Amino acid sequence: MPELSLLIEPQTALPAGRIDELTAGLADDLRTVRGLRVAHAQSPAVDHGKSQQAWELGMLVVGGLFSATTMRALAQIAVAYADRIKARSIRLRNGDREFVITGETRLDPRVLQELAQLLGGPHGGPDATTTPALPAPRDRGSDTTGS
Repeated sequence: MPELSLLIEPQTALPAGRIDELTAGLADDLRTVRGLRVAHAQSPAVDHGKSQQAWELGMLVVGGLFSATTMRALAQIAVAYADRIKARSIRLRNGDREFVITGETRLDPRVLQELAQLLGGPHGGPDATTTPALPAPRDRGSDTTGS
């Protein structure tokens, strides 16, 4: 079952406590979507032979049933939340792939297709055959903008 990491990126530097509050607010909003499991990302385990995973302040882990309806709700919540808190962006990650949502992002078939591709792997998600083909979400390693 796929999992997404959501990372809130504030426009300005904020204290850790404030970022934690913003993350908790987004988690509460996402928990209203039936079928999603939302948790705060935990710092990586460093004992018992467990491998370390990437973790950042302001990160949530979202899993569950990602139907077309759920993906649309997730996108709507992320866009509204980014706009409401004036965040620079909310970065959605699945492995090395990511999709960035800002308050200016508009929900249209392209956005939902990008999210479906992020969740469904290289061949797209459940709606890949009903919307125009688009490039896959970019690889984080290829970002040369420094963001």
